[in-house]
Amino acid sequence: MKLSIRELLGYSIKAKDGEKGKVNDFLFDEKSWIIRYLEADLGNFFKENRVLIPHSLLGEPDGEEKDFEIELSIDNIKRSPNLSFDMPVSRVYEKKLASHYGIKYPYWMVDSAAFTGNEVVFYPGVAFRAPRQVIKEEDIDTSLRSFNEIRGYGINAIDDQFGHISDMIIDDTDWQILYFVVDTNNLFPWSKKVILPIEKIDKISFTDREAHVDMTKEAIKNSPEYNPDEAVNAEIEKVLYDYHGRKK
Repeated sequence: MKLSIRELLGYSIKAKDGEKGKVNDFLFDEKSWIIRYLEADLGNFFKENRVLIPHSLLGEPDGEEKDFEIELSIDNIKRSPNLSFDMPVSRVYEKKLASHYGIKYPYWMVDSAAFTGNEVVFYPGVAFRAPRQVIKEEDIDTSLRSFNEIRGYGINAIDDQFGHISDMIIDDTDWQILYFVVDTNNLFPWSKKVILPIEKIDKISFTDREAHVDMTKEAIKNSPEYNPDEAVNAEIEKVLYDYHGRKK
């Protein structure tokens, strides 16, 4: 199923013992554009620390109940390695987190693999490749990025600057980010939201807070419109493939 990351923010977190929290953010790997962690807000006890839950421990989100089941108890989460909000999510911390949750094969050990418990499940090929380049500024020392960080980044088309990233669409089977949504709010009178394959992002600058998109302003403006009230289904994906001249 294709899901909007923006719509998942604020969902309730349901642990094994029935405790609840809220979905605060999602962290993805900038190299592969795969969601690696859900960041949860579990109440006052966790106020000073970030709580990260690996995607392999997430159940399916329930769109009707607006909640997310997780395969953990609150006590297990309480005992996870501390990470304050002013600290980057380093590889050292990720190793500690994987060890705490009993994950034998951290995601970076094998390319294109999902890790569930002690089993290794390889991903099938994805529809679109990842962006060609991510600008690595000297002051960036982690491969993980936040959806809340990316949301709002400006769009640099081939011939103009306009609009911003407002959402991203994932496949909840493998947590791959497949599409991004551009809000063309300064293209009056054509202002609308359009959906584009993630491969159209040529490069991203985290210091400049912008995404370079390998399309002209006109091509973006004429892209398939995104309606947040409609699921991204096979019919919409066919329109996307047809527009971008790709075969499914």
